[in-house]
Amino acid sequence: MKAKLSFATKPRRHEGRAKSFVVLCALVASWLLITLPSCTGADAKAPAKDPAPAEDTAAPAPKKAAAPGVSEYLDSTLCDGFDYPFGDGNGGGNYTSPDGRSFQGWYIATHTGENYSLGVHTGEDWNGRGGGDTDKGQPVFASASGIVKASEDFGSPWGNVVVIEHRFLENGKLRSVHSLYAHLDQLFVKKGELVAKRKKIGTIGTGGGAYPAHLHFEIRKESMLNHDPTYWPSSDGKDSKWVLQHYEKPSAFIDAHRTLLVPAREDAILIAFKKNYRMHLCSKGKVLQTFPIALGQEPHGHKQQQGDNRTPEGEYKIIQKSLGPFTSGDFAAYLGAAWMRISYPNRYDAEAGAAKGLITAAQKQAIVSADKAGKEPPKTTALGGGIGIHGWIDDWTDNGQQNLTWGCISMRNADLKKLYGMIEVPTKIIIRP
Repeated sequence: MKAKLSFATKPRRHEGRAKSFVVLCALVASWLLITLPSCTGADAKAPAKDPAPAEDTAAPAPKKAAAPGVSEYLDSTLCDGFDYPFGDGNGGGNYTSPDGRSFQGWYIATHTGENYSLGVHTGEDWNGRGGGDTDKGQPVFASASGIVKASEDFGSPWGNVVVIEHRFLENGKLRSVHSLYAHLDQLFVKKGELVAKRKKIGTIGTGGGAYPAHLHFEIRKESMLNHDPTYWPSSDGKDSKWVLQHYEKPSAFIDAHRTLLVPAREDAILIAFKKNYRMHLCSKGKVLQTFPIALGQEPHGHKQQQGDNRTPEGEYKIIQKSLGPFTSGDFAAYLGAAWMRISYPNRYDAEAGAAKGLITAAQKQAIVSADKAGKEPPKTTALGGGIGIHGWIDDWTDNGQQNLTWGCISMRNADLKKLYGMIEVPTKIIIRP
């Protein structure tokens, strides 16, 4: 297929062949009229001042001693999502009290960060709608898969407590949180056990008679992972603001993480690491092939707006494919053998851009909606767009300084042809620093 395609790439070599930016604009306009839908590439814009050649300006990617490798992203025990730890898993459901009465629904009696008689609350206290001890003995489930870090009686008022560590991917970044379930009547798991989501771990209790029956449920952020299960910030001089910085609001967290990507379950997924200029094609938890890649002219840091020449970092999808050769104008040659569009910007990019005032609320919603639907996001906002994977006009040196494009990922043409035939739309791609 011969086609003309706009792209987020600024040639750095053979600059004598490049015309003016007007030529690129004409190329984009003609492309819109005759070939693939909506492929303009809002980032296809030269910087105000031409940078020096890559080998003169780019510094090698900084080395991070503890940076995770591809195997950690292919861990089959990563969480595939979070549920509510009681009832039907969706925050509701009916139950039968110890005396045989039936009740429908659950509610939060005390919220995260709320000041009350015992200090600042660190989670959510969930009660059955019947009140009192009507929910005593109701099952408590693991909110997500993970490793049990604690399962024991800590005495009144904590009572039986279970703590589970969960590892998961959020927008391509590996994260860990601890969920804590307190005042339990019975315990059904042991420390060190790997549990699945919705595994029955205990039953609702009273903390050894300290309270009416309810479930005290916390989700502790990374900064809290080394604290004892019974750590109580109010006893350590911490206030509400501190609590909200170190503890998630469980309901909001669960609602935002109902479904999560587990790369080990994907038939095909791309995982790219900017630090060593490598991209891995993986399937069902195994690396099938590794390819050298080139990046944007500014190789460090996540893309945040049009014209910053950075390659995005996050979780995206391949949403378009087009096989070259591409024609009409000198710039087309820099696409090389093929073009595969990446779904930048995603909802996380939109949220960050809106928070910084770079895009409007309406633009944010349009990007979020496109991301959820797996469609092409708007690419003419201040966040930029037109990011993809493509070839190059010639070979480039694999020396850890191949910073060539306006934000795209570039591959050697032979590698790109091979990859093109191995993946389909919409293959997921994770791009990491």
